[in-house]
Amino acid sequence: MSAKTWLSLVAVSFSMLIGLAWCQDGACLQGGKHKATPSPEPYLQECTLYSDNACCSEQEAQEIAATPASRVDDIYWDRCGPLSASCEGFLKRVACFYQCSPDAARWPHPHRPAALQGVPLCQSFCQDWFEACREDLTCARNWVSDWEWSPQGNNCTGKCVPYQQMYKDGRELCESMWEDSFRMVEEGEPTEEASCGCLTLSPSDQEVVGALRAQEGNPDELDTTKSGVPLYPAPCRRPVRPPQARGSKRNTLLHKRSIFVEDVEGSGSGF
Repeated sequence: MSAKTWLSLVAVSFSMLIGLAWCQDGACLQGGKHKATPSPEPYLQECTLYSDNACCSEQEAQEIAATPASRVDDIYWDRCGPLSASCEGFLKRVACFYQCSPDAARWPHPHRPAALQGVPLCQSFCQDWFEACREDLTCARNWVSDWEWSPQGNNCTGKCVPYQQMYKDGRELCESMWEDSFRMVEEGEPTEEASCGCLTLSPSDQEVVGALRAQEGNPDELDTTKSGVPLYPAPCRRPVRPPQARGSKRNTLLHKRSIFVEDVEGSGSGF
């Protein structure tokens, strides 16, 4: 057997092992609308990326599957009118990750167990999301706190403007829309050892999370110089940037109100 063939077999075997671990491993965020533990959901209409081992039920995924999606996770997306199909598609990918991915629990919020903090999203994903929503309208920069809450749900506190006016680029969109749930990582961003891995909320994420598992279990497993097998880098642990200060007492009250909705009234809005 040639060295090239052997390396190819090793790469295929490694990918199969990662795929198996992806299907059988993982946990769920605690609280909210998440299941206690992940399990197969073969009949999901949306979020099918996670159907082998999902933290959401088929019922919970149905509201994400609706087109146009007007109300997801107890927040109305269409307060400024229906979203374009491309923009809606990105919001659905984010909602699917939060609701259904068993790996979302790797980035729990330290103060809100049903929420996320610091999930590393790739720069390319953030920029594509920004471009997809550029012309769509929104009235809230931070979808966790910048709403007026009523029995009818979230309502605008400002005028509707295009996404490209609310956010200057993909980084601002990723790191502001859901407060500190996500951070943008530049592909190839240097570290002491290697580049930082990041997620695109697509099938390739299983390779990134697989590398993270390997790093946690045995850092030497990430040394590819011996085998020559290229692996995705694991995400780097980095401090989360605090949300941009708004300087408004009103927004502080709104933030408290949004947490009250989550914790007391059973809202699943845990981003």
